[in-house]
Amino acid sequence: MQKKKLKTNPHIIKLQTIDFWYWSRYFIDIYPDCPYKCSYCNTQKKSSFNGLDFMEGLPINKEVIGLGLFSDIYHPEHRKNEFTKSMLELLAKNHYPVNIITKSDAIIDDLEILKNLSDRDHLRVTFTLLTMDEALSLKLEGCSPLPAERLNALKTLRKEGIPCGVAITPIIPCVNDDEESISHIVHESKKMGANWILFSGFNPVDSFLNNPLWKKTAEIHTDQKILKTQYRKIKKFILRLLIRENLPLRVPRITLKSFEHNYYSQIVSEYLFNISYLFELMDREIEMLRYRRAAYRINGIIESLKSIVHHKELGFLKGINPEIENVIEEIIFSNRSTLYTNLYKKIASEV
Repeated sequence: MQKKKLKTNPHIIKLQTIDFWYWSRYFIDIYPDCPYKCSYCNTQKKSSFNGLDFMEGLPINKEVIGLGLFSDIYHPEHRKNEFTKSMLELLAKNHYPVNIITKSDAIIDDLEILKNLSDRDHLRVTFTLLTMDEALSLKLEGCSPLPAERLNALKTLRKEGIPCGVAITPIIPCVNDDEESISHIVHESKKMGANWILFSGFNPVDSFLNNPLWKKTAEIHTDQKILKTQYRKIKKFILRLLIRENLPLRVPRITLKSFEHNYYSQIVSEYLFNISYLFELMDREIEMLRYRRAAYRINGIIESLKSIVHHKELGFLKGINPEIENVIEEIIFSNRSTLYTNLYKKIASEV
């Protein structure tokens, strides 16, 4: 009897702007729909999203390639991941940095390739982890590997020096947002060697909210004021945890080497986005938007940023006011940001 061939539809997605969460503008998806079928997921079908460009080949510039935007690159059946392995080999051979988002322990099957990428600082791996409760995981995440299996995979990668973190995304009200559950995830993730922990809110899909299992979640989503208060409370709790555990609030960006043309634009845009994120965590929306726009602007410039600063032409860039101009100059000339440090200290003191 002939084996049924696994249907894949590999293509490269080009976003209109860089995704500052995973520092990628280009993503490769393999499957037309994610094989895990998580009940909460709002990115199961690419056809429902606008503003995506599809490319025939890899970008000419060696930009970071993200893997796992809409569908996990690892199939639940490990034997079906030959294409994923070939794709990683191709990216490694051609010196493309890679940022992987997955919830699969099958990633350890490609350990040697991942070590090759990591040795050049061309790799970041983030495991999504919503809960440590196996029963809840089965209800939420379909046929995904169990939480302990993902953390064991993370531990294996970390033993080889591969940068890895965890994303508690999404945090769903009345489902996985209790303090004990989140504390357990943070504690276990750090114990296994996680380098960072991300977290985000929940953009619900109707099928999830209409499920009687999640009735309380549906009810809280009918009142935006209550919902916002709930997220503000849990956000402060997570910040307190991460600061106490000395864990970064963001994924460190894979940057080009110092002799590359847009090295400084990458360094500066990372700082600017991280500053905007700290403002966001402090509920200071105007400052958050101002610095986030500047981060996008700086990341997208074609000219040499250091040359622009040297010739005192930063003020001619749209969205760069004198305050932000001073921040950029400090980053370029001293490789640090006093504003970022002060904001972080302020958040640490308040939580």
